[in-house]
Amino acid sequence: MPTLNLKALDPAELMPLPDVPESYGPRDEEEQRIYDLVMEGFNGGPGKTYASVDEFAAEFRAQLRQRRQAR
Repeated sequence: MPTLNLKALDPAELMPLPDVPESYGPRDEEEQRIYDLVMEGFNGGPGKTYASVDEFAAEFRAQLRQRRQAR
C-alpha cells in the first residue's frame, strides 16, 4: 500500500465544497422582513449611547409600539 504524504496535500482539497445557491438574499416574505429590519439598522446612522439598560429598553419598546401601530 503506498503511503500518502498528507503534508503535500491542501486541506481544502480533502473536504468537498458545499453547494452554494445561485443567488443570495431572502427566500420568502419572513426572511425579507428580517432582512429589511437588519438593513434599516445598518443604515440607520450613528449609534446612540444610553445611560442605562432601562433607558434603552424604554426607547426600544416605544419604537416597537410605533411599528405595530403603523401596520
